[in-house]
Amino acid sequence: MKKTLKIILAITMFSFLSLFNGCEDLADIPLNIPIEVEFSLNGSESSAYESVSFCLNQYSEWEDNQDKINSVKFISAGYWTVSFSPSALMGTINASLKDNNGITLFSFTLPDVSPGDYIDNPYKIELTQAEIDYFNDYLNNLQEDPSCSNPTFTAEISVTNITGGTPYTINGKVEMVLEATVSVD
Repeated sequence: MKKTLKIILAITMFSFLSLFNGCEDLADIPLNIPIEVEFSLNGSESSAYESVSFCLNQYSEWEDNQDKINSVKFISAGYWTVSFSPSALMGTINASLKDNNGITLFSFTLPDVSPGDYIDNPYKIELTQAEIDYFNDYLNNLQEDPSCSNPTFTAEISVTNITGGTPYTINGKVEMVLEATVSVD
């Protein structure tokens, strides 16, 4: 028993010393910044559309660290349905994220789906390497307007070919995760 305790103590001490070996390792740290865009579509027509414009400085993790960010990169994105009605609702979900010049950073289409398919299991948005590279370049050259009078991004969402009953409501969100390298100096 004493031998096992000594081994566990030695491993713990070695791990602790390895993690905190010098101040140079703490010059920059990675920080995940979640960006969530919510939307609500409702009506009785066969299609619905919403556009949401926003700036990164509207998100506290970005705003709190903006002066210390050395670089930013895209990590992941996903779509969730928060709620919908009626339960038989079906349609084609289209979404895109555009930069402040109207250039599409990424988009996706979910043809002929029930919004309920994405309540418990979000749709993981897959970007091509070219989309990731353009998005990262855009993020790292961003000059945001502090007042957000010129929004940095525009998210567009639409549902077309809606069937299954009217009136309908679809509440959802798209969430992106960015990783910022933040200086601790």
